[in-house]
Amino acid sequence: MGLFNKTRKRRRTAHLAVSQQIGNRIPFGLGMRLLYERWRYGHQAAFMRHEPGPPLFYKPAKPGDVEGFDIHPVGRGIDGVVPLGYQGYVWLPNPAWKWVEPTHEGALKFDPSDQETELMAIPVKWSEIATANGKRMDRKSRWHEICGPFTDHGEKALSPSQNWTWAPQEQNIEQSAVVVLEDLLSRWTSHGDRCLCGKWEGGSDWDSKVLLSFPNWTYYIWSCRYDDVITWLKQPDSYERSSDMPHVIWPEDRSWFLAILYSGISSYVAGPRDLIDSIVASDLEAYEVEPSDQAH
Repeated sequence: MGLFNKTRKRRRTAHLAVSQQIGNRIPFGLGMRLLYERWRYGHQAAFMRHEPGPPLFYKPAKPGDVEGFDIHPVGRGIDGVVPLGYQGYVWLPNPAWKWVEPTHEGALKFDPSDQETELMAIPVKWSEIATANGKRMDRKSRWHEICGPFTDHGEKALSPSQNWTWAPQEQNIEQSAVVVLEDLLSRWTSHGDRCLCGKWEGGSDWDSKVLLSFPNWTYYIWSCRYDDVITWLKQPDSYERSSDMPHVIWPEDRSWFLAILYSGISSYVAGPRDLIDSIVASDLEAYEVEPSDQAH
């Protein structure tokens, strides 16, 4: 305690000395303002340098938060990323993107990994792409089966005349999809309700004592308010949003479960029959699936 008091006293003495020096040159009020700005800058810098981990609104989870889930012992399909036992399951494919002029209606800023500059694009549903290529779209359709010709890497269309330019993005859920889901999920979960979120342990700095394990995936689990994680996901695409994207989300009462695939171009929602029906009937591109179906 004595060492702490001595350190605090030295810092206070140093601040007073700086204040006196500033006061000799400029008005006292402005001097104190400069001192405050100096402190704020240091505080913000310290915040930016915070120890690796999830966003600051997350809190430690409890072991009971992950106990009792019905996890398939093998889980080679969708049942390998979502728990069993729900009344229904729905697949949400991430949209493809079509390059457009900035003046195009509905154009959004888009930053594909193979470009150095930000471009404008519009989202394109898989069903629209399948129709344009004379293909039938259903719950088992694969991207390479319906997209038409593409470049060697498969991330870009072969021709500018195609109705898509860039393939769907991996390990992501679009901001617009979150807005629709928020409205539908709010019938089961209030904004202040406690939720659990997890990030795949591979290469993650979300290290926690509570883990949720599927046959091929293990997630570090943290708790938060439903409002906080939804607000995070509704923000525009950014490095921070992408790097701290949760891969599994569910409310404390487990009424639904959302999985955002780390190594896929889709998300899945498990939940009660009314929720699944409402998602399928919404403006989202959504297909009801079986847990045993292959994950996209």
